[in-house]
Amino acid sequence: MREVRGRGLMIGIELTEPGTDRANREAAGAVVEAARENGLLIGKGGGHDTSTLRIAPPLSLTVSEAEEGAAILERALRSL
Repeated sequence: MREVRGRGLMIGIELTEPGTDRANREAAGAVVEAARENGLLIGKGGGHDTSTLRIAPPLSLTVSEAEEGAAILERALRSL
């Protein structure tokens, strides 16, 4: 991860190749797909060819839903 940024509930996590600042689009796509397979819908944002994960939960998000989503995202990131 190169940078985590956000505004309000929207969070962006920029993924890079290990040890560099180069965007890792393949990793971002793999994380989005792994998260989707486990029930968490996230996207890629910031442009047409990006390595930034976009997380934008609804305003009605509960603590238990946030914890479940964080666990799914962690598993998806660790699966790389």
